[in-house]
Amino acid sequence: MPSTWASSDLLSRWNTLAGRPATGDSLSDATKYQYLSDAQQEVIADLSGIAPWTLYQKVAYGSMPTLTTTDNQVFTFGNDVNGNPLFPQGKAMIYPSLTAIPDSPWREGWDYLNEGTQIRIPNNGTYSGTLYWRGIAPVLDISSTNQPSLLPVASRILIVYKAVWQYALAGNRKPDLAAAMERLYEKRWPEWCLVWKTQFVNGGALGSVTGKDLAVAGAGLGNFGSI
Repeated sequence: MPSTWASSDLLSRWNTLAGRPATGDSLSDATKYQYLSDAQQEVIADLSGIAPWTLYQKVAYGSMPTLTTTDNQVFTFGNDVNGNPLFPQGKAMIYPSLTAIPDSPWREGWDYLNEGTQIRIPNNGTYSGTLYWRGIAPVLDISSTNQPSLLPVASRILIVYKAVWQYALAGNRKPDLAAAMERLYEKRWPEWCLVWKTQFVNGGALGSVTGKDLAVAGAGLGNFGSI
């Protein structure tokens, strides 16, 4: 049966790589899921600066979210499940209408001022219309009921490698295992970057250029998010 890459599958893979028993382990599943959740956040943080479109609001929202305001001058992105202000990752875009998406976003520094968890209308101005935003919203922690957010699903192996790596580093528990997971992660990360980078194929000025072409040409994996 093909792997589902669901949370339970990641937990099983974590146990195998970390050398932990699936049952009767002194280390609880909740602790293991926390390792996986922390790893997912790190992978998403890396990915948000490289291929942010792969993460745009596929999980946290069912429709294009709107900003909220109490004075028509300062607009916020809302709060996460813990009540913390949302801080969009990657390249967040602000739109004054649904028909403006995707070609006519507001211009930062001209139409609005970026203040991290909120935006502000410049020159002490106000705006009375609805504002929409497109970007990366925080994802839920992985658990037995909350599934990982990374797509394609097979790329979630990066979460497992990173989670076992962090487990092995804790208290210098297993330095050899940490080194092995670091090597696996650093080998697979650029491979998956090229997979995510295929979003460029047949689009824009670089439509005929593949991710491999750009990598060979020296474009750099860390730069293609700004192309």
